[in-house]
Amino acid sequence: MSNTENFTPTLKQGDKVKMHNCFEADLHKDKVWTCRGDSYLACSGEEVVFLEGYRGYFSVDSLRKV
Repeated sequence: MSNTENFTPTLKQGDKVKMHNCFEADLHKDKVWTCRGDSYLACSGEEVVFLEGYRGYFSVDSLRKV
């Protein structure tokens, strides 16, 4: 399986997003994040994306495009 098979169309590199419906949203109110890459399916099956300035990946379910 190539790496591109795990990519999803939900978020693309450069998209601007805000966190919502999660603990981190309370910590980062009104912060706009930039996606470092395209969203993809992690090994767990969860759809995730890396954000600039955030350590680790983040669940797409808790992000909204701005």
